[in-house]
Amino acid sequence: MVARKRMYMLPATVLLAVVAATILKDSDAYLSEEAIKKTQKMLKNVCSKKHSVEEEVFTDIKKGIFPENNNNIKCYFACNFRTMQMVNQKGILDKKMFKDKMTMLAPPNVLAILLPPIEQCIGNDKDTEICRSSYNFIKCAHRVDPKSLEFLPL
Repeated sequence: MVARKRMYMLPATVLLAVVAATILKDSDAYLSEEAIKKTQKMLKNVCSKKHSVEEEVFTDIKKGIFPENNNNIKCYFACNFRTMQMVNQKGILDKKMFKDKMTMLAPPNVLAILLPPIEQCIGNDKDTEICRSSYNFIKCAHRVDPKSLEFLPL
């Protein structure tokens, strides 16, 4: 029962973090890098329950090794972006939503790392299936700046 209760609390916690960031958007209240890491961990807990991914897959991706035949990792990324409200009503990663959210949440040093992949990678992928397009964004972000993966949901 306690485990089930926690399972329902995690998405609510992530949603509250996103809502708080939205409310604070006009202030200079950025998430610290530590808070970003905690948010990544919460997102990982939520989305890993829905899309099981072995830890070695995350390790490989950080090294630039992308498994093309693993649908779980593709949908894992989509789950993260949906939870963070970066997917529009058509079910497509939205550059403006993504950029606005990162501008609100990320401190300037992190934003400087994330903006080039956002600008160069979102909207260029013609794949409209959210799992594949989310995965393609992560691959493109790695090509643009491998350091960006430190601040994306891995």
